[in-house]
Amino acid sequence: MTRRGKGRTCSTEKLREELFSLLKELRDTQVIVEGIRDKRALEMFKFSNVHTINKSLYETATKFTGTVLVFTDFDPEGERIAKRLTELLVKVGCRVDVTSRKRARRLFIKNKMNTIEGLRKLIR
Repeated sequence: MTRRGKGRTCSTEKLREELFSLLKELRDTQVIVEGIRDKRALEMFKFSNVHTINKSLYETATKFTGTVLVFTDFDPEGERIAKRLTELLVKVGCRVDVTSRKRARRLFIKNKMNTIEGLRKLIR
């Protein structure tokens, strides 16, 4: 069990279930990740519209329309990439789902993870 302030507790299993629920909710979302291992990890959760950053961030941003979730790692480098890519996506007319990213960050951190590829460990 982990502490949740003011005497409330939340089990590790409940945190994992919350994360799985969020991932299920986002399966059909257009997602950008840093690399192929991140893409494969999300595909294990049945994500169907996952794209990797293959070239410059600008070239990546120009390939998208509509709503996009920037799902880079939650380490300092991933956060830097997410911030810059979000700015570029907005400039080219996309809507960026920052709310889902914030929810995911919170659940990743509570599950003691900061990388997208770390999801693979949860289903083994």
